[in-house]
Amino acid sequence: MSKTHPSLSAIKYALLVVPVLDCATSPAGWAAPLCPEHPVSGQTAACRKQAEEVVVRSRNASFVVSSSLSRLSGAVLKERHLDTLGDVAERLPNVSFTSTTQANPVIIMRGLGGAEDEGSTLYVPFVLDGIPMMSLALGQIFDLDHMDVTQGPELTKGPNAFGGMVLATSRDPGNKFGGSLDFEYGTGNRRRAVMSNDIPLGPNTALRVTVGGEVADGYVSNRFLDRKDTAGWHSWFGRLKLLHKDSAGGEWRVSLHHVLNHGGNDYFTSPALALQHESVNTERGVNDNDYWAGSAQYHRMFSRKMIVDVALGGNATQWKSQIPESVFSARTGFTMPTRQAGGTVTLSGSSGTLDWRGGIFGQEMMRDTPYLFDMSPYYMSNTTAVLNNANVAGFAELVWRFSPSWRLVPSFRVEHNQWSMSRWSGLQTASMPDAYSLLEKLPKQTASRTVPLPGLKLEYHPQTDSGVMQFGWLSYTRAYMPPGFNPHAVMAATAQTPFDASYGNNLEVGYRLHDRKDKWSAEIIGYSNLISNLQVLASNANGESVVATAAKAHTRGMELNATFKPVSTLTLSGFLGLTYAGYDRFVFGGQNFSGQQLNGTPKSSFGLSGTWTPGDGWSVNISMVRRGRTNLYPSSTLVNDPYVLVDAQIEKKWRWWNIAIYGRNLADARYLTRGLATGEAVAANPRLLGLRVGMTY
Repeated sequence: MSKTHPSLSAIKYALLVVPVLDCATSPAGWAAPLCPEHPVSGQTAACRKQAEEVVVRSRNASFVVSSSLSRLSGAVLKERHLDTLGDVAERLPNVSFTSTTQANPVIIMRGLGGAEDEGSTLYVPFVLDGIPMMSLALGQIFDLDHMDVTQGPELTKGPNAFGGMVLATSRDPGNKFGGSLDFEYGTGNRRRAVMSNDIPLGPNTALRVTVGGEVADGYVSNRFLDRKDTAGWHSWFGRLKLLHKDSAGGEWRVSLHHVLNHGGNDYFTSPALALQHESVNTERGVNDNDYWAGSAQYHRMFSRKMIVDVALGGNATQWKSQIPESVFSARTGFTMPTRQAGGTVTLSGSSGTLDWRGGIFGQEMMRDTPYLFDMSPYYMSNTTAVLNNANVAGFAELVWRFSPSWRLVPSFRVEHNQWSMSRWSGLQTASMPDAYSLLEKLPKQTASRTVPLPGLKLEYHPQTDSGVMQFGWLSYTRAYMPPGFNPHAVMAATAQTPFDASYGNNLEVGYRLHDRKDKWSAEIIGYSNLISNLQVLASNANGESVVATAAKAHTRGMELNATFKPVSTLTLSGFLGLTYAGYDRFVFGGQNFSGQQLNGTPKSSFGLSGTWTPGDGWSVNISMVRRGRTNLYPSSTLVNDPYVLVDAQIEKKWRWWNIAIYGRNLADARYLTRGLATGEAVAANPRLLGLRVGMTY
């Protein structure tokens, strides 16, 4: 059974404890060894006929995952009203985000992330049902079984991850007809409805249908237009998911996902007005997202020596953004369609003292990147470009259990990236005070790189039947971010010069303890990442927004997590995150940034949470998170002072019905999520209060 605490920090420990009647074995990688039907001499003790706890390394066994992993169950996401990746990020240690609008957060982990606005490679890829997604335009997250947030580089989980990875798994259909219906109403005139239905189609086949919609005025009062809905949105979202279990033991999952969001873009204003959630912009602006995604997954365990996992699919996104003209005294915006397709094939197994895993990953992405900045008659620039990335990688990992309590885990990844930029053009014109026109074009530009990426882990997991469960690790991982181009550069010389690849050397040490009676758990993780050619969003002397590279940078810090259950009805949790992420050598545009902290990264964050379930269908949860002082991304001239987020919910459940009163940011903390060198800023949402009424059937 899976032990997943509903409290915010306890989701760090999704401990998979499997009661096995015929076999007691040590943890054995991705496949738990099976006992033979007639054990030979010496196997009797290992296959005694009694129930025992066996920790199995699988996609659900986060206790024995040698990295910082936060698991959020679907129930936690719903109870905490974490509706976007930004909501999730700022409630976890050493995770943050930057955002220009409500629906477009960019995740930053341990100081790494943010340049995705200009480049096309994600520091922190988002994977839904096994398929990498365009998270910049994702919008709503809904009807998930769970979400895993992993910090640190990843080599063997499909896409390459420089700073970390977010893996989301949608909820499987059930084998009985039923469903749920939820209605919400909250501040900002927010109205939300979601309906999910499980429909059996046969003894081994079922379909899950989820549809929903949300309408909100937003949280900005525009004094110039005398409107309160200029940052509002209305969205529709849905998913079809088919699950089929064939006679050979294979599991087939096919899902189709769609989000359609139309909204205003009245977010940028002066910091003083932004913190009051006010605006004097003369237009509402546009922020529209249309997102389609589909995936097909296959899983089959042929034997303990061979397990097959396949995930194939893709997504198509169109993001339209137009900032109100009064923000920059110019018309500015873009319509950016993106197409991605690819997948992962993984084989794994176990034999004797060895467990192994290997596979291939491939993906192709194509994105149109036009950008208009028009303050005619004084100046106008209009750039167009098409980016294409073909990415192929092979990876392998071997687990050698050289003693009952120790494992050595070497891993290796070979990655090839082929970037191209075609149809680039840059038009610059003006008629006042002097008339001129400059049109530049470039032929197709290409950049490619093939890199080997090694990793090595030493894991300690003592096998005892009493006391606490323990797991420790020491790891080294070579990290990599591919080179690329600046499609929004207005000068041909800048556009045709690719920025450099980034490399990191990441060291991590961690130790976990978990009481076998599920009374408490604790974890401590320390890390250090030395980086060369770190990709950073910056503005050059021509005023172009480009990806520059800091010659040397580093991130180091630690994470502490703990849970305690003094009684069966009360769970208390806490976390502490410390990060120092800074430039060691970075000179750009005549400025020396060496010694400065990376933007968008608080040096400290800590949180406390509690969940009380007194019985009779009642539950109460409350959480508090304090975020430290932060230089805003991408500008270092604007700073967030420390702030505290307080969330709470009271819920009552009956057999068919449930009702909940909730609040987010109850202390009404005022802080910014984006800041530009020109002085404009975007504020986070104010206090949110709401009521949810649900029905299950």
